[in-house]
Amino acid sequence: MESLLTIVAGILMLVGLLGIFLPFVPDILLIWGAALGYGLLVGWGELGPWLFGLITLLGLLAAAAEAWVSGAGAYKAGASPWSILAGLAGGVAGFFLLPPLGMVIGLLAGTFLVEYLRRKDAKQAGRAMVGMGLGYGVSFVVKLVFGLTMVGAWVAWVALG
Repeated sequence: MESLLTIVAGILMLVGLLGIFLPFVPDILLIWGAALGYGLLVGWGELGPWLFGLITLLGLLAAAAEAWVSGAGAYKAGASPWSILAGLAGGVAGFFLLPPLGMVIGLLAGTFLVEYLRRKDAKQAGRAMVGMGLGYGVSFVVKLVFGLTMVGAWVAWVALG
């Protein structure tokens, strides 16, 4: 039974990694949840609590980095904090309205719209939108690295436990 639960947890983690590429599939939260389920159902062992703590910390950092890096790209391109918040809100709304691409469309459209309304300059609003898009691209890479590290910590937990 332990082997089956380990395989299921591993598959869920792989699906979580896939979710980094596909916006409609849960990603970091699924990886974290699979590690939690593994600990609860298979056991924590000696290193489990420490490695689960590391997985939790990495998951929190991944979530924070995703929002921060996307916004930093927009800010560097001249977007106001209001435009950045509007982009993030648009991304959340777009995720639910038009998955899977709605998140990206909402992120970019929200940034552009508020920046345009603020400055009445389509060129500057376009720069802010491109900055947000580039920031989102970088955040994707950051989230992938965090996700892979979380899975690596779990693999170490299984191997050493």
